[in-house]
Amino acid sequence: MRIARKLLINTLMINSMKMKMRIWCLWMVACLAFSLGARAQDRFECFSVMVGRNITVDGSVLLAHNEDDYGEVYFNIYLVPANYYGKNQCKYLWLEMPGMHFSDAYMNEYGVVIASNACASREDKPILTDGGITWELRNAMASQAHTAREAVEIGAKLIDEKGYNSSGRTYCIADPNEAWMLSVVYGKHYVAKRIPDDALAIIPNYYTITEVDLNDVENVIASPDLIRYAEERGWYDRAKDGDFNFRKAYGKAENQNHPVNVMRMWYALNQLSGQTFAMEDEFPWAIYPKGRISVESLMDLLGAHQQEEAIKEKEEAEGSWHPHYEGSNSICAEHTRYGFVAQLQSGYPVDFGCVLWLAPYRPCTQSFTPLFCGMLTAPENMQSRKLKDAQKLHFEPLSLNDIPLAHAYLSFKTYSDKIETNYTGLIPQISKEIETQTTENLREYQAKLVQWLALYKQNPSEVRKQTTQFSQTAFSRSLSRINSFLSKQSPQQLESYELSPSLQETENK
Repeated sequence: MRIARKLLINTLMINSMKMKMRIWCLWMVACLAFSLGARAQDRFECFSVMVGRNITVDGSVLLAHNEDDYGEVYFNIYLVPANYYGKNQCKYLWLEMPGMHFSDAYMNEYGVVIASNACASREDKPILTDGGITWELRNAMASQAHTAREAVEIGAKLIDEKGYNSSGRTYCIADPNEAWMLSVVYGKHYVAKRIPDDALAIIPNYYTITEVDLNDVENVIASPDLIRYAEERGWYDRAKDGDFNFRKAYGKAENQNHPVNVMRMWYALNQLSGQTFAMEDEFPWAIYPKGRISVESLMDLLGAHQQEEAIKEKEEAEGSWHPHYEGSNSICAEHTRYGFVAQLQSGYPVDFGCVLWLAPYRPCTQSFTPLFCGMLTAPENMQSRKLKDAQKLHFEPLSLNDIPLAHAYLSFKTYSDKIETNYTGLIPQISKEIETQTTENLREYQAKLVQWLALYKQNPSEVRKQTTQFSQTAFSRSLSRINSFLSKQSPQQLESYELSPSLQETENK
């Protein structure tokens, strides 16, 4: 009996040790996966532009953004009711990239819009509390903030408490009255600056904030020791460097000098500023353009390609050219999963005065369709899971092969990828079609603004219903156009491309 008992105890101890070892191994794998995933996302070439209300055509604040992510990823569109996932949360529109820590975008019921761009820092000794914060940061700002400034304050408080667990990032935050840039560093340092109302700012995946006046509390929110810490680390020498420059002090040099980032910044500056910049210039944090900026001009910019002409001519001659090859310097790139222009107007109720114009995949091949704060439901067939499961399973994503066949993302992707096979032959006609469709959407929206403003005073519920219908109709028109294109391709031409059920459903409506 004693021998049997001893054997049993030894067996239990061995099994316990094996279990502990297995748990330890799984924990290490999870940590490594998180670390690699977080670092991999630091290289994604997202791109954003924020424009102050005094230099836009219609007096709105504008935020344009291309979301660029590698791998077989996709995005969902959810409309999250107030307090759905927790107390004291507002209603918000959620562009979810399942499984990703740094890729979701938001527009909430107060017209606060949030997107972000990876900006690698030189920090290598971060201070983190309880593992720090990543994805939860943007979610907290979007679900709680009433203004862009409040979103920055919420973010700053969380970073002070927990620290940021990634190399670095700049959050672009706007509302109908103003726009802010919140640049965070690995650990517990950050700086936020308000975009002047008569200026615009461009983010090409490196820190762009330069001078920082910690005494300007109206326009700057920053870690109290931002400058002192940089001095302690040897990143800033007051006597040698002169005025403090956040970009130079905290930014990783190779990130700031990378051709992909420099080229996109240079191109956008020359397109929007009315000035001429050279590639080797010290680009400004904000510019004061000579003309006014329109929604359409930002849509065009998000779909832009700026390859060197010599490369383009050579590849066109060989019949294989397309502008999205891996490593290209394009604003609209191979890994662009969607682009949007947020048009935030203070002269109208937020329900319909704040609209997010979305191009669901590469903007050069997709029309821009409207999403509103006041919508009652999200567009159909743009969800991989039910809303109740979306947040808790965010980091347990379905693969692209496992999402519902009716998911419209599959249609948008199939269409854009098909165009790549004969880009130079197809894009002239495709460009005309998407320009026509986008223009129709914009004109229809402008016509509805006057109607909705009058109706909203008597029946806001009816206006919300109409914004929902308008958005869904625009999505359906876009899918119908795609269906028409794909239906004309032979099975041999389509090869592995399959027409998703969402297209068939749209065609039958």
